[in-house]
Amino acid sequence: MPTEPTGPETALLVGGPADGLRVRVAGRPGVIQVTYPCEVEDPGSGVRAAALCIYRRETGDSGELRYGFDPASP
Repeated sequence: MPTEPTGPETALLVGGPADGLRVRVAGRPGVIQVTYPCEVEDPGSGVRAAALCIYRRETGDSGELRYGFDPASP
């Protein structure tokens, strides 16, 4: 049975708006949350908005840690 790395490692995000982005993760989390800031019409209001994208860890033995875009989330 393979053991999981103990330190940070590079993961590839596949599909969706962050396709091809590489991120550093520790502990191989099951899900990565990516946010993108959105413009608001009245910036003086102090309100901020962000689009939320979810990437789930892919299973398999490709040798590379990969997370695929989940279009049904959140």
